[in-house]
Amino acid sequence: ALPTAFLGFRCSRASHECARHSRSPSKAMLLLYTCVGHTLPPRALRGAAHGAAYARPLDLGAAYARPLVLRAAQPPLLLLDEESGDINDGGISSVNWVTVDASGPDVEPTEEEGTSVMPLFPLGAAYLPHTTPVLNIFEPRYRAMYNDILFNGARRFMVTNVEPETGALAEVGVVFYLDELKEVSEQTQDRVKYIGQHRVINRVRLRRVLNPSVVATRDTYLKAEVEVLSDSDQQEEGKPDEGLAAEEAAAEELFVSLVDAQKSLGEEPRFTDAVKGSLSFARGTSPSDRGLWGTIGLWQQFLEQRTQVLGQKMQREIQSGVASYLSDNSLREDLVNARGEIRLQDLPPELIAEIEAIQRRYRGEVDALDGEPGSLRFQALLQSDSHRQRLALFCTWLRKEQKRLATRKSLQSLFSSGDAKGEGEGGAPDDKS
Repeated sequence: ALPTAFLGFRCSRASHECARHSRSPSKAMLLLYTCVGHTLPPRALRGAAHGAAYARPLDLGAAYARPLVLRAAQPPLLLLDEESGDINDGGISSVNWVTVDASGPDVEPTEEEGTSVMPLFPLGAAYLPHTTPVLNIFEPRYRAMYNDILFNGARRFMVTNVEPETGALAEVGVVFYLDELKEVSEQTQDRVKYIGQHRVINRVRLRRVLNPSVVATRDTYLKAEVEVLSDSDQQEEGKPDEGLAAEEAAAEELFVSLVDAQKSLGEEPRFTDAVKGSLSFARGTSPSDRGLWGTIGLWQQFLEQRTQVLGQKMQREIQSGVASYLSDNSLREDLVNARGEIRLQDLPPELIAEIEAIQRRYRGEVDALDGEPGSLRFQALLQSDSHRQRLALFCTWLRKEQKRLATRKSLQSLFSSGDAKGEGEGGAPDDKS
């Protein structure tokens, strides 16, 4: 069964298989890892608090004597270029980063007005306000952090994105407020200590890291001085901005037109008509009234589903190619372990080349869709100074998708007319001839 958050989508059943195993990747592009038949986000390989890699057998049936698993080396073998050609598009270039000098001295907070000190948890993702994230806590330093915020009653900490290449921290992050903490040491053989349920209650700016030395030692968690942010266009109560209301209405009309276009083209996955009644482009105030943040979250989930559909298609094609190869060739028995597993780099070069070609083709499809769910575009939205700026940036994404759908519709019409013409030319000869 799909989580409730996905009920706004229509999606083929095959694409559901990966939904429970992955979240949005944290890079400006999606990396495809052929390790276990899943499309895994980079954070699953960096040991984030909630990342995990899952293995699934690749059953080749009669083509091989026993089930075979393609398993990557440690670290996983990357077969794709990590550079994205549109890195400066969609607001990504505007994202501000803070570099932490691990050799620098620990410092005291400035105690300036409007600032506060709290733990800092870098998580490699842009979490959106008014969401309710769940984290699995297993690292000793973060076990200690949770013990501390419970003991002092604060129950809150800053979560910020991480630049995957440099390790720099996003200047703007969010505050997690801990609602519920369950100890699961016994059930998980101490692999996971806590499962925490949180609310994202504020956007904050990272003013300074107070104990940068622990970046290198990892002895304990980071502490930061932060500043709570509010929208620069926040209106006084009772004084609505009529111009902004018109912009919100135009954005909703644009989104609804996309839903209709997806339906007419038979897109998979796509939004259902039911989602039209739940859209909001207002500012948002709480988890029960998320406003534009809720609609942005819905869009992010749609991108996840669409990427997973492509990942599933890619894996099925790879499996088919491997099965076809093994129907005419054999593998060295010493390379296959007792569990029927083989490392990816131990496959024959010609088979690796075929897998790489399939991956490159699907990578091109992901790039063409311009819809990677873990893109730094979401970090750019989080950093936006105003609701109006956020709304305008989101609308640029929607218009780009609208243009893509219009192009696809034109191509469909072109091919349909070409097929009809071909049938007419190849029909029965005229009786008079």
